[in-house]
Amino acid sequence: MKLQPHTRFSARDGAMLDLTALDELSVTPARWLDAWLAVRAPKLQGIVLEGLELDAPLARGGPPGARTPARGSSRVRVTPGRVLIADQEGRHQLLEIDELNEPEWSRPKAGPASPGVLALQLHTRPSASGGLQVARDDLRVELGFVEQIPDQVHLVPLAASVGNGQDWATDLARVWQPEHEAVVYLLSRFRELETLVWNAQPDGSVWDRQVLGRNWVRYQTVAASALQAARMQLATRAFTTTERVRLLTELRIQLHGSVESAANLLVQLMGPPDAAGPYRAVLNAIPTA
Repeated sequence: MKLQPHTRFSARDGAMLDLTALDELSVTPARWLDAWLAVRAPKLQGIVLEGLELDAPLARGGPPGARTPARGSSRVRVTPGRVLIADQEGRHQLLEIDELNEPEWSRPKAGPASPGVLALQLHTRPSASGGLQVARDDLRVELGFVEQIPDQVHLVPLAASVGNGQDWATDLARVWQPEHEAVVYLLSRFRELETLVWNAQPDGSVWDRQVLGRNWVRYQTVAASALQAARMQLATRAFTTTERVRLLTELRIQLHGSVESAANLLVQLMGPPDAAGPYRAVLNAIPTA
């Protein structure tokens, strides 16, 4: 069976530079970006690599990274940053947004209580110079609010309103470094979880069924080891939203199979189901009876 042939740009002395060669040269970077995103965040159409955060403090509750803008604000402040975003043809572009953006809320009178999703969209059009078309496109990023993210449109969500009318979930399609304040806060809550594990008394359906035997320390050790493994991952490498959700989902499964009270506290850190966004997978990790 013959496989479909592929081409690539390859410069040679005396070789003719035709449109096909130029097209291969133009799409190669997008292919690299597509492949990276397919591996690290396969369910996302684009992703924030750095910045583009709501300029507001972290919320006290809600999913990881949720923020609480000032109630009286008429505009939402978004910090500069870098984003991997798809154009109309679905090819990803790496863009740097240097300026601080301050769009109005979708309902200015409501302020942060406005419903919807704050998102980025990339628009392209052929460039022209002196009335002649040139071999480049003009790229324009639009920042605004939509009711929800349509599947067929290439949008990168930055934040989504939470049902309490105060907070905005921001960990929808992002890369966070270990020193990001939301990761640092999450790791501090892990320390609370570990304290709970070692102070917990024998309890839970797993203990009742003696799944790991009759030594309670064994259950505590399994739970503490799972917490340490998750902590080491978050504290030492950058994660995408998809990877964080996978990690915390597996952590909940491990805690549920050892010290269930710790698993229940982890669920509380994800916020209510209607606000959890991607972290709803953590809430749904254990089937309910």
